[in-house]
Amino acid sequence: MTDTNPSSRTMETEKPMETDKPTTSFDVEAGSQVDALEGDISLRRVYNVWTASAYQVLMMASWTCNIVLYSTVFDLGGPMMLVYSTIIVTFGQGITMASLAELCSVYPFAGGQHIRRFLSYLTGWFVLLGEIATSAGCAMNNASILGSLVQLGYPSYTQERYQTWLYYTAFLFLAAVCCTSQRYLPHISVLGAVITAVGGVIWASSFLALSPKVSAEFALKTFINNSGYTSTGWVAIMSFYTPLYALYGTDGILHIVEEIKNPRRDAPRAMVWSMAFSGFTSLLGALVMAFCPGDWESYMEDDEPWVTWFVDTLGNGVGIAFAVIVIVFLNYLITVGVTTAASRLAWSMARDHALPFSPTFSSISARFNAPFNAVMLIIISQMIIGFVAFGSDYAFEAIVSFGNATIQIGYIIPILMVSATLRVLDAVL
Repeated sequence: MTDTNPSSRTMETEKPMETDKPTTSFDVEAGSQVDALEGDISLRRVYNVWTASAYQVLMMASWTCNIVLYSTVFDLGGPMMLVYSTIIVTFGQGITMASLAELCSVYPFAGGQHIRRFLSYLTGWFVLLGEIATSAGCAMNNASILGSLVQLGYPSYTQERYQTWLYYTAFLFLAAVCCTSQRYLPHISVLGAVITAVGGVIWASSFLALSPKVSAEFALKTFINNSGYTSTGWVAIMSFYTPLYALYGTDGILHIVEEIKNPRRDAPRAMVWSMAFSGFTSLLGALVMAFCPGDWESYMEDDEPWVTWFVDTLGNGVGIAFAVIVIVFLNYLITVGVTTAASRLAWSMARDHALPFSPTFSSISARFNAPFNAVMLIIISQMIIGFVAFGSDYAFEAIVSFGNATIQIGYIIPILMVSATLRVLDAVL
């Protein structure tokens, strides 16, 4: 959502905003800055550059995403494609992050940038659908992992679909509790970032020390296809899903920018720094998986191959249970982060009348100082998506994958609009 008016790119240094002043939005038809709604609808500015960076690092908890997608890695290309696709995606997402950071420095608003009604609403809906689907995917992953955790102690246990949905719903409502507790969100982000960093080091060290290693020939040159597709090129393309999923959340800070102090300066810095850190750790995690995959062929016969991988490497005891719980907790915090971003985007879109019942969803709860109605909208939408899992796991995964695609489209639209405007300006000048 971008404003391509050349004159609007002139920027003055911004002084720190007072927390008791109302936030602002943009008239999506005229492109002018206007009061969002009558009255004070502002959110407190509770993030600084460090807590915002922690939020983004948590959103892109890359090594945990690689782990839970163990089966996808060995179905689609194997470790070789994981390593090379991670390098390409890190570079591409880095460029995207830099572009969005520049736009954010000019227009630090939760709904992003605007250009006319149609493109603004279209981009907003693309990103909102992607945020909802991604958060739902994280919660559903956790629901499945819980079943595997129970099976460690009770091998005869079989998780029914309704139990998966109940776990899924519980995670969503627990996420809603944190999303409506605005003053604690920076602390949650810092906790998640610390666990991500420290946990990644412990995981990598343990597996490098205990897991049998494979040759560089296998890790970097062997293409594996267990997907059922015969086209090598198509499988190679699908293998990009894992690093894209791991490095999702490029726009997360954009949607909490109205809760960041000195947003024009600190939000872009946090976006770029967190992307550099996450891309580096994602590549390191991919290399650890590539050289320490264990007996992957036997692991692939289980429902959750990565759990079997952990058991085979660490042993079936307290250590493995603790490792799985840490990953579940991190996934939960990621769900909190993505749901927070989605709710803030929905709130901002409602201010611009891009949602049905906009007055309801654009309100700020005086009790929570958070867009409570927007949070509930996101949670209910995710619950509805969860019902699809009753019929087919593949249908649910298709919805989540579609959401990932719509987010990328939502990223591309404002970047293309700015590029097109600059070309027109160059031609005129």
